[in-house]
Amino acid sequence: MPDATGRSGNGQGLSGTTAAVAAADDYRVVVAEECFNWREMTDSGLREALDTLAEVLQPFADGRKAAFMEPAYDVECRRSVALIDALYSPDGGLPRDKRVLLQQLLSKCRRVDPGEEDLPQPVRVADDPWREPSWGIAHALARAAEGRAMSCLLVPYATEPDWPSGWLTITRTTEAGQDEVKMHVLRRPDDTPGFWRGLLTHENVPAERFFTFIEEAFPRLLFADSLRLHHFKGTYADVLPWLVKMLGALDDHFTRTLAECGGDQTQVIRRFGALGLDISPDSPNTKKNAKAWEQRNVSFADGIYRCEWHGKRLWDRDRVHFSLPIPAYDNRILVGVFVGHLAT
Repeated sequence: MPDATGRSGNGQGLSGTTAAVAAADDYRVVVAEECFNWREMTDSGLREALDTLAEVLQPFADGRKAAFMEPAYDVECRRSVALIDALYSPDGGLPRDKRVLLQQLLSKCRRVDPGEEDLPQPVRVADDPWREPSWGIAHALARAAEGRAMSCLLVPYATEPDWPSGWLTITRTTEAGQDEVKMHVLRRPDDTPGFWRGLLTHENVPAERFFTFIEEAFPRLLFADSLRLHHFKGTYADVLPWLVKMLGALDDHFTRTLAECGGDQTQVIRRFGALGLDISPDSPNTKKNAKAWEQRNVSFADGIYRCEWHGKRLWDRDRVHFSLPIPAYDNRILVGVFVGHLAT
């Protein structure tokens, strides 16, 4: 996997068995049983719900990232039909093509037997009423309470609990009284990058693992192989929160903002300033300096691209240099340079 210094390496310091066990236990998404509640749906509504569940779950169903609870098989998903029967019986009420796809997806998720720590106890968000969570929600909260960044999959049609997507602080009832746990709720595919970004800062992911998550956290960005975190002047701990915020904003807003502003750089700068971020194109003086301008040229795949915009953490240090949208890559942006400060 990529690392902070060489963007390479695969963690072979772990033995094969140890690495396999660690990977199996490193799932980040728990599918809540509420996702299997199709009891009141019409046939057309059921098809739409199954498509939605597949769309949200598919990116995580790779054998490593997602899990669901063993008791989910006993959930009544259709009237008088348990999930186990709906999945594996042709008379279970699910369209065959959707049933086969869901079988495949769930087969790539880890099945978890609940432990004592997963026993559902009343929870609430903010001042909402207390409610008893499902096994899946309780398990995700238990893992999050141990310090892991966790997401609970609750598709849009799962209206109870009616929690919004994104990162939430959830109050749990415990044997000792109450505690507060931060957990992500995943309802739509567009919610996914926000989870991976939160993981980077919530767990304070070490520098050698940072590049492991960037493609999922910032899917609209391209990253040069030459990027190195130690090229910043600030410490990794100081740089990380700002870097995640900057890359997230570039991923979410830069291409669209540039188009909406008709290329007006001043307006783009102002809009990012409203997000608490300082970005700008390089100055005319820099463009006249051939040596400095050359430092903005970055090799990526089969071409050279100029990273003529930059975001700065502080006025005198720590820059992220990036390109304008690249048509050949579906108008994605190349992040080409991490640096303390380039020549101007």
